[in-house]
Amino acid sequence: MDARNPQGTQRGYPRQARKAAPPSAMRPRTTAQGVVTALALPAARAETAQPMTPLPLGSLHQLRDASMLYDIGRVDDSGRVASNDIIDALNWQAGTKLDVILTPRTIVIRAAPGGRFRVPQRPRIVMPAHIRRAHGINLGDHVLIAAAPEFGVVIVYPLSALDEMISRYHAAHHEDEGPQ
Repeated sequence: MDARNPQGTQRGYPRQARKAAPPSAMRPRTTAQGVVTALALPAARAETAQPMTPLPLGSLHQLRDASMLYDIGRVDDSGRVASNDIIDALNWQAGTKLDVILTPRTIVIRAAPGGRFRVPQRPRIVMPAHIRRAHGINLGDHVLIAAAPEFGVVIVYPLSALDEMISRYHAAHHEDEGPQ
């Protein structure tokens, strides 16, 4: 079913003009490519600090192709999240420098030579207090972690975003979920 409202726009999104794209450019090869492309990340920071800017995020509707890893973790008393599978897949080691980028809806973390933060001795996903507060994430809260190891990117979502994603998924597929 097409999820459109009476004005003809997709549910919750304004109508946008679409340009014809070649078939190969219409769909990313992997989910990770689609997610990372939608993030439109700026170039990794050089050794000199540059101001952080919010990143626009696009839609995450893709088929599952295992290019993304997911975990739900608890923010510990130091504002870090343990996720060994994701940290191992990213090959982050203690001391690896990180950029932590605040976006309007997520926290994006990636290794960067001039990063302001470092992976701690016991490798964890680092989320500074001012970044957590911007998304209402408190110590002890659980967060959704999505990683695109091929691109060295971790995206942290508050669980309210997971609620929204699941609600939208079921709203778009409500006819498919009726009794059989």
